Order: sequence, then structure tokens, then C-alpha cells
Amino acid sequence: MVDLHSPSDWLRTIARNAKRLLVFILGVAVLAAGVAMLALPGPGVVVIIVGLVILATEFTWAERMLDKTTERAAGAATKVTGNKSGQLALAASGVGMIVAGIVIAVVFSDYLVVGISVAIAGVIGLCTLLPQVQAWIDEKATHPSRQSTD
Repeated sequence: MVDLHSPSDWLRTIARNAKRLLVFILGVAVLAAGVAMLALPGPGVVVIIVGLVILATEFTWAERMLDKTTERAAGAATKVTGNKSGQLALAASGVGMIVAGIVIAVVFSDYLVVGISVAIAGVIGLCTLLPQVQAWIDEKATHPSRQSTD
């Protein structure tokens, strides 16, 4: 039970809850943008993970969801990058998305944000081919993190 007899107790309680509310609003907004990017151009899974990272700073349930999401994304990435044809397809699609994003941004200036997000998604896809990223992905896919408890 919270003791709210002094003004400083009131201010601490309000500040703590205001921070949690702001983190919740920002995290849900980023998470919703990531979910939208699953159907729209953009790095949806990465943005979903960023939204969960924001929420995990205040909420244990979000930390658990972040662990599960990261494990699943790493498992999917390992399947794609685990063979030469998958790596070539990922490289080709990454380069294609970068080129398409630049063309969209330059030729169709009204769709600048779309072009930039498509190009960023291509760069992120290419980054998954880096050896350091591959090692991290393999680690996440083969050794799931421990779940936190409340």
C-alpha cells in the first residue's frame, strides 16, 4: 500500500505513474507502427522489437514478449540465411529494396517516406548477412533467453 500523506509522496507517485503511462503510449505507438509495416513497406519485425524494447523498460509482460519475438525472428532468419540460396535471395532482395526505395524517393517525391522506409528495410536485410549479426542470430535461435518472472 502506498502512503500518500505528504505532498512529496504524492509527487513521487504521480511522477512514477506518468513515466509508466508515457512509456506505455510510446511503446504501443511504435508497436502499432511495426504491425502496420508487416503489410506496408518498412522493417515491420524490427519496429515491433523496438516497440517491445520500449515497453520492456517498464513492463515485465513486454520483456517476456520481447524474448519470444526475438527467438522466433532469429529462428526464421536462421532458416533463410542457413544456406547459400537463402543468402543470395536475401542479398538480391536487399539490394532490390534499396534501389526501389531510392527510385521511389526520387521519382515519386510525394512518397518520400515510403521510399526511405523501403530502402531502410533493404539495408536491414543486408545487415543480417554480416558475420557478427549471423552469430547473434544463431545464438538467439539456439539458446533462448531465460524468461523473467513476476
